[in-house]
Order: sequence, then C-alpha cells, then structure tokens
Amino acid sequence: MNILFHAGVGNTDRPRRWNFVANTWLTFANTLSSILDCRCCLYVHPAAIGKLPSTKIKTIVSSEVGEIDYNPDIIFTWNGISDGDQQIIQKYGREKFFFAELGFFDHYKTLYFDRSGTNSKSMNIVESVDHVILDDVLQTQMISKYKKPQIFKDKYIFVPLQDERDTQITHNSPIKTMYELLNYVLTLYNGYDIPILYKQHPSARSRVPEHNNLIEVSENVHHYLPYAEKVIGINSTVLFETLLYHSRLLSFGLGIPSRKFNDDIERIKFVQHCYAKQLNFSDLSNIQIMQNSWIIQQLKLL
Repeated sequence: MNILFHAGVGNTDRPRRWNFVANTWLTFANTLSSILDCRCCLYVHPAAIGKLPSTKIKTIVSSEVGEIDYNPDIIFTWNGISDGDQQIIQKYGREKFFFAELGFFDHYKTLYFDRSGTNSKSMNIVESVDHVILDDVLQTQMISKYKKPQIFKDKYIFVPLQDERDTQITHNSPIKTMYELLNYVLTLYNGYDIPILYKQHPSARSRVPEHNNLIEVSENVHHYLPYAEKVIGINSTVLFETLLYHSRLLSFGLGIPSRKFNDDIERIKFVQHCYAKQLNFSDLSNIQIMQNSWIIQQLKLL
C-alpha cells in the first residue's frame, strides 16, 4: 500500500502554516510503517518544511500540485478545504482520501480522522450510532473532567464567539460576523428580560452591538455551557462540547454540532463515539495505542 501525506502543496495563503501538519504526518508515517505493510511519502510545500526532523520517509517538495514520482493508493490531507486540498482531490479522486482535523475535546491537543471530510462534510453528521454501547462510567468521567461550577446564577443565553477568519465562518455559515450573530440573538430574544452572555474568541476580538442585555464573560466556557437555557453559535468545538451536557443549542451552518437527536441516549452515544475516534497528537507515535485506533482499523480494511 502506497500512502501519500499532503502538507500544503498548492496553497498560496501562508503555506508555512502547514509545517505542523508536515511534522504530524512524519510522526504518523513512521508509526504506520511499523504497523502496516505500507510505503509512505511526504508531499510538502517548501515553505512548510521548517524544522522537520530527519527521516527515512520519502519526501517530495513542491509548491504546486503536479505530476510526481509516486503512485498513491491512499492520501492523507488536513481539513480538505484549502486550495491545495481541492487541487489534489481533483487530481486523484476523493475516494482515495482520509481527512484530518483538530479533535472534538481538548481541541488543540487532539485530532480525528474522517473518510468523508471534516466539519460540514464529516461522516459523523450522518453516521449511525446504534452500534455504540453506552458507557455510563465514561460519561461520568468526561463530565467530571470538563464541567465547572456555575458562576452566573440567573437564567441566561450563552453565545461563544468565533474567529471570523475560520473556515467554519467563511465556508459553512450564512452568518459571517459575530456582530451579525449577536444582533440575531438580540432579535430572537427581543422582549425577553434574559441576559445574553458572550465570550470573545481568544485569538480574535470581534465588534459587538451595544445593548444592556449583552454581558461579556471571560472564564472557561464549561462554567456556562452546562447551565445555559440555550447555547447559540456557529458550528464550533464549543457547540460540540455543549452536547456533553444537553442539546439545548442552536447552531448556524452545517457542521458536526448540527446533528439532531431523537433523545438523550442517542446524544450521549454520539458524543462517546466521537470521543473514542479522537487521538492525542502524542498517541501518533505510540504503536500500542495506534494499533487499536479507528484509523488503523479502517486502513486494515482496505
């Protein structure tokens, strides 16, 4: 099996950002070579090379997607949205791809793999969870890990704001600014005397409307998610984390938190199913953990 790892080739928007992807792929490729009968190749943009560790993995450096001296059976890429992703998907066909994205919990420390795509194209949106065996112990452990004490005692609506440059906003949402989002929430609750708490995204502060019902908070979102009358936002990790506690949420745009549930049992199964799929970045070099992972089981079926 020939496996190609795509890292930023074909991208013109700050391709150096794919350096962390290239490093991730090298770690993963080394582990795969120890578990499966496969040959791995890193296909990397020159700006994304950065400080790559020395490796025996075949490496092809190119700024543009074109003909290469490698015939892949499987291709890994990140997210699937960038220009380079679109070009390489068009070249080789989507059926050859596995996509990766930051994880559902502990977002910046984890990742997950998906055969269909990520965010709005993820198989998790429609995948059945009938086969999932409900684990009450895991549910208790997850809630105890993330849930924080309630610090705002009155009833409230909670609105987590996002970075407006995020692809969930630019590609998958009818609402493009946080100002517009908050205005919509104010209209939705016009005439209701209920506080609307919002938290700015840590990477990008957004302009917000002036209104007496709007209250900015700054603490960990898990002080607010479990207790809110409603959580409203654009598909994001925070909205997914809300599903750990309840489904009192309104999400704009198509994404994993858009999924609807028949009851709480289905919601909890869904959260546990996604949680089981994600891996810590450090797991990628752990052969024992990876042997039992979802992604290795999928590769063995090919």
